[in-house]
Amino acid sequence: MIEMSGADAYFLREESRARHMHTLKIVVVEPEGAYEPPSIERVRAGAVGVLPREPAFRRRPLDVPAGFGNPFWVDAQSLDPDYHVRHEILPAGSTDAALDELAGRIASEPLDRERPLWQIFFVEGLPRGRVAYVLKIHHAVADGVASAELALRTLQEDRERMLYEPWRPPPAEPLPSRRDRIWAATKIHARRQRALPGLLWRSMREVGTSMAWRRSGRAMPARIFNAPAARFNRPITPNRVYAHVRLPLPEIIEVKRAAQCTVNDVFLTLVGGTIHRYLAAQGELNRSALTAAIPVSVRGPLEDPAFGNAVTAMLATTASHIAEPLERLHLVAKSTQAARALFERRDPRLAVEWYDHWVLRRLWLHDLPVFLNALLGRPGVNLIVSNVRGPSVPLYSNGARVSELFSMGPLSGQQGLNFTAWSYLDAFSVGVHACREHVPDVRSLVDGMAAELEKLRKAALRG
Repeated sequence: MIEMSGADAYFLREESRARHMHTLKIVVVEPEGAYEPPSIERVRAGAVGVLPREPAFRRRPLDVPAGFGNPFWVDAQSLDPDYHVRHEILPAGSTDAALDELAGRIASEPLDRERPLWQIFFVEGLPRGRVAYVLKIHHAVADGVASAELALRTLQEDRERMLYEPWRPPPAEPLPSRRDRIWAATKIHARRQRALPGLLWRSMREVGTSMAWRRSGRAMPARIFNAPAARFNRPITPNRVYAHVRLPLPEIIEVKRAAQCTVNDVFLTLVGGTIHRYLAAQGELNRSALTAAIPVSVRGPLEDPAFGNAVTAMLATTASHIAEPLERLHLVAKSTQAARALFERRDPRLAVEWYDHWVLRRLWLHDLPVFLNALLGRPGVNLIVSNVRGPSVPLYSNGARVSELFSMGPLSGQQGLNFTAWSYLDAFSVGVHACREHVPDVRSLVDGMAAELEKLRKAALRG
C-alpha cells in the first residue's frame, strides 16, 4: 500500500460524470513487418501479460474512508483482459477521420476505479490495412510527460524481436482494513502539517518575487482572469469530440529559425490563428486575445519518469485577436519569454507540493476561480496548449513500423478546449479535444492549421 501524492489525488478528486480525467495516446502501425499478424487475442495476451511490469499498469486506487486523506495505490491481484483490452473495427471505407471520431467516443466514458486505471483499444479497419492502439490512461496515474514515456516504453527503436518476462501477479493478500487506512492517513497527515509553515513561508517569498518583478518594469506574462470568455469556456460536458492533423516539422523549424523563436512559440501562434479563423467564422471573434495554460514538467531526477504527476503551468497569450501571422508570432514570443523569465525566478515545486494540503489548495484551485468567474464573467484561462517532444528515430511494435503518434490531452475546469502536440520523425501531430456541445465541428479547427502554417512560414521568410 503506497500513499498517493496530492498531485495524483487531485485528478481523482476533481473527476465527475462530466469531467473525465484521462488522456489518450494513439499509435498507428503498418502491420506488414509484424512478426505475427496482429489480432485481438495476441494484443490481449501481450498487454495483460507484459504491461503490468510497469507500476502504472498494475496499481489501482484504494480510497480512505470518508475522504480522510489521499487514496492509496495497491497492486491488483489480477487483470481482466476483456475489460482492459477492447476491440474496435471501423466500417469499410473509413478514413483517418473515423479514428478521431472513435477517440472522441472512447474519451466520453470514464475508467473503472475498481481496476487499474487504463485500457487499450485495438483498432482495425484503417485505410491501407493499418491498425491502431489507443491507450487510455487516467491522469492520476501519469501526467503528459510520464504517459508519453509509458507509451514509448511499449515500443522499440529497432525491429529486433524482444522476449519479455511475463508479469506474475503477487500472492493474494487481503486489502488493508478501513481502520488501517485511516490510521496510515492520519500519520501521513500529521507529518505533512509539520511541513506547512515552511510551505507558507515559501509561498510568501513567491508573492514577493512576483511583486518585485512587477515593480521592476519588466515584461509581465499573461495574467489569470484577464481574457474574455469563448464558447468553450462553459461547464464541461461528458460528450467529447477529437480531431488531429499532421504538420511538417521541418517547416515549423524553418519558421522558428527565421523568426528566432521556439517551436512552442510557432505552435502557440498556429493555435491563435486557428482560433481566430474559427471564431470569426462563427461571428464570435473577441477583441482581445485568449489566454493559454502551458503545462511545464517539474519532475525531479529521483522521481519515476513513467508514473505520477509533477507538472505546473505557465500562462501565455495566443494573440488570437490578431489576423496577421507574423505580428501574432511576435506577441506570442514576447509573452512566452516573459513567462519563462519569471518562471525561472520562482519556486518550481511549490505548486506541486501544495496539492498535499488539499483543503487549502482547493480554495485556490476550485472555489476562488468559481467565485471570480461568476463575479467577472470570464474564465481564469481559456484553453490548454501542450507540446511534448517525441522520438526522432523510427519506432516498432512487434516488428511493425509505427507510422503515427498523436495524443489527446485532458479538459479541466472551464478550459473546454485542448491542443496537444507530439512530434515523431518529421511529423508534428496536433490533437484537438473539446466538448461536443461547445465545438461540434472540431475538425474545422484542425483543418485550418496547415493553411495557418503556410501563411506564417511565408511571412517569416519575408521577414
